[in-house]
Amino acid sequence: MTAAEFGKKMLLNLKIIPTAKEGYPIGVPFITMFNPENFTLQETITHACEPNPGHEGEAHKYKQTKARTFSITFTLDGTGVNSPKVIPVILQVALFREATTLINGLLHKPNYLIVQWGTFISRCQLTSSSIEYNLFDQTGLPLRAKVTATFTEWTDNAFSAITSMLSSPDLTHLYSVQERDILPTIVFKTYRDQRYYLQVARANKLKNFRKLQPNSQLTLPPISKQ
Repeated sequence: MTAAEFGKKMLLNLKIIPTAKEGYPIGVPFITMFNPENFTLQETITHACEPNPGHEGEAHKYKQTKARTFSITFTLDGTGVNSPKVIPVILQVALFREATTLINGLLHKPNYLIVQWGTFISRCQLTSSSIEYNLFDQTGLPLRAKVTATFTEWTDNAFSAITSMLSSPDLTHLYSVQERDILPTIVFKTYRDQRYYLQVARANKLKNFRKLQPNSQLTLPPISKQ
């Protein structure tokens, strides 16, 4: 495999990167030979049911949003059909388990992970995995397997604090205008109140805030809500 081919593979193929809790890589990344066959995201919001006097049924009060989970199904191939270099399926499974499942002696637990495929990237940990062997050679060694892996996302307190800070309406943001964007909606997304659109229009010296230019940049400054 040439350097260019390896670089393209790194960009296009699913990568599972073992990391320390702080996020820096600490092991050999697992890179799939083929793109995933299935990719499923799941988000769960839980509510507490409370009595609702004078009304039928119960009142639902928001309790929490659970960590997002996602499942990926991909194939491991050891036949050499699509690659001149054959990597035995048993070895591919061992590399997958080394990255995701086995106890890391330094962490005293399985690795933290970064999973990346295309534009999707997630800090997570493996929740479960299953391996279906579906092709064998004459001696019984597996030639092909299908892996289904489920991951749970996580963020530490420092990461959450940084994310909250960067999305705070008390900081100045730049917004790239998209087709059909209207100023009151943009303002509401940032400040949770569309009444400030006139202040934003003045800050950006907009001559016609009812017709925004796609791909232009808007400055969304801190606004006093007193």
